[in-house]
Amino acid sequence: MILRLTELKLPFFILVIGSTILILKELSTLFFSIQMRNRLMKPIERLRYAVDEISRGHYGYQVEEDSLSMVGDLIASFNKMSCDLKEANDMKEKYELNRKELIAGISHDLKTPITSIVGYVDAIQTGVANTQDKKEKYLNIIESNAQYTNKLIDDLFLFSKLDINQMKYDFIELPICDFLSDVIVEKQLELEENGVEISYDIQISPKRMLPIDGKMVYRIVSNILSNAVKYGDKEHPIILIEAVDEADGIKVQISDNGKGISKDDLHQIFDVFYRADESRNKEIGGTGLGLAIAKQLVEAHGGTITATSVVGVGTTICFTLKEKTHKEENHG
Repeated sequence: MILRLTELKLPFFILVIGSTILILKELSTLFFSIQMRNRLMKPIERLRYAVDEISRGHYGYQVEEDSLSMVGDLIASFNKMSCDLKEANDMKEKYELNRKELIAGISHDLKTPITSIVGYVDAIQTGVANTQDKKEKYLNIIESNAQYTNKLIDDLFLFSKLDINQMKYDFIELPICDFLSDVIVEKQLELEENGVEISYDIQISPKRMLPIDGKMVYRIVSNILSNAVKYGDKEHPIILIEAVDEADGIKVQISDNGKGISKDDLHQIFDVFYRADESRNKEIGGTGLGLAIAKQLVEAHGGTITATSVVGVGTTICFTLKEKTHKEENHG
């Protein structure tokens, strides 16, 4: 190009200016290309590498963000997607682990009573129970194990329906004060026969109406009370139930004077098959699903469930029921 300019036999200064302009043009083109590579191609190359990392299962891989990059928004979106994929994968792995633990728990908790039943039936058939008293004793043990197994299966069936969101609720507006009073009085009569002292204080307006599934709320209260009795270690077990109005529902507290739960264990008590007692056997009572079921049912009613505890003093479980159920919130 410069040679062509000299062929035109133009004045020297014009040739210099023209050549300078052409050189600057070439340099600007080169500079622009370098800038484009730095601002566009390099970030895209980093994105391509990150996509390969994700495809190899390295979820959560992040691309370094550059404020000068022309694809900054794309990188930010990719990083967010990568984080979301990692969270989803972590949740999937946690669910799979919980599923394996659930199966292991089912196997353990079913095997123990069934083995016992088989053993005592065999003892009766082979004549080991050679007196009427022994036969009655063995039959009582068989009945106890059969009832325990039946309850475990019922709880497993209910929990599985809750876990896959296949539970059908029958929410009806009810005067919650009267309903709770009836449930507590019934449980009071039942537990006091077994030496458990129950007192209650219900400070809920008689006019307060809440949409509840009566059978499920009964199950919530029953499961929490059963758990309180199960871990009672005092000579005179005492349970206090308190219920009060809240702006958008009610709050119920159930406190016991049992052995209490350590801080390390407290956050796990609503997990499937969790037992604070290290010995996993039916002598403790219950199936290990009671509080996990209660949690699912409370949440279906739009509420929350929490626990506080002091070792050697007792445990308090608090749950709420809301004017809007979980189903209404999802469709509201």
